[in-house]
Amino acid sequence: MKKLYRNILIYTIAVILLVLVLELLGINTAIIPAVIEWATTFILPWIGLYWLIRLVKSLEKR
Repeated sequence: MKKLYRNILIYTIAVILLVLVLELLGINTAIIPAVIEWATTFILPWIGLYWLIRLVKSLEKR
C-alpha cells in the first residue's frame, strides 16, 4: 500500500511539473487532453496490433 501512495505522489509531481514547464514555455496546457486523445485514438491501436502480431508469431513457432 505504501508503494501505491509513492507512485501516486510521483505521477502527481510529474504532471504538475509538465504543466509548469509548458506554461513557462508559453504552450497552452489545454493541448494535453487533446494530445492524449489523439495518442489513444491513433497510436496505441498500432502498438497493440504490433504486440499482437508478435504474440501470434511466437505461438506459431512453438
